[in-house]
Amino acid sequence: MNTIEEEIEKLTAFARERGGDAAAIPASAVVTAEWVRMKCYFGCQGFGRRFGCPPYSPTPKETAEVLKEFKTALLVRFDGDIGEAGPERLVTRELTSYVQQMMYDMEKMAFEDGFYKVLCYTGHQCGWCKSCAAKEKGAVASDCRLRKKMRPSMEAAGIDVYATARAAGWELGILTCTDVPGGKKLDSPMTTVMMLLLE
Repeated sequence: MNTIEEEIEKLTAFARERGGDAAAIPASAVVTAEWVRMKCYFGCQGFGRRFGCPPYSPTPKETAEVLKEFKTALLVRFDGDIGEAGPERLVTRELTSYVQQMMYDMEKMAFEDGFYKVLCYTGHQCGWCKSCAAKEKGAVASDCRLRKKMRPSMEAAGIDVYATARAAGWELGILTCTDVPGGKKLDSPMTTVMMLLLE
């Protein structure tokens, strides 16, 4: 079995091969906050429309308890977008699929290397299914069609991504967007930040 340092090196190389980057920080440096969940409740149109989002995702308190069980967090970032972004979308479906598959593959890799506690937090709203069963009347979390692959984003689990990224030396800017026919468009490239917890 790899040492944790060797595993981090392997996972970082994997992320870089796919156009991303990674940095290890102590799990104790990951910041959770109740206000993050409030942003989901009151600032996101996706609230309750995906099983990876509130109210289905872990609360900040639950996430904080999980973090106590790990020593290392590997932050993974991906800058920019892939695919053709139409004016009605802030990010492409291709990017969501790409980064979520990358994180699933990294979690699987670490698990198969003997890090059985590995736990992944991805980026964006869950994009595995074209239409999430959470939108159906009376849906419950067990109705998720792809629970094997679905993971919450860091934000959905109550993690302050900006403060946590600073622990890796990453300063994230505030994204702004412009109203365009059919929706909104980002004014600058987006940075997606995700995380693997390793022990």
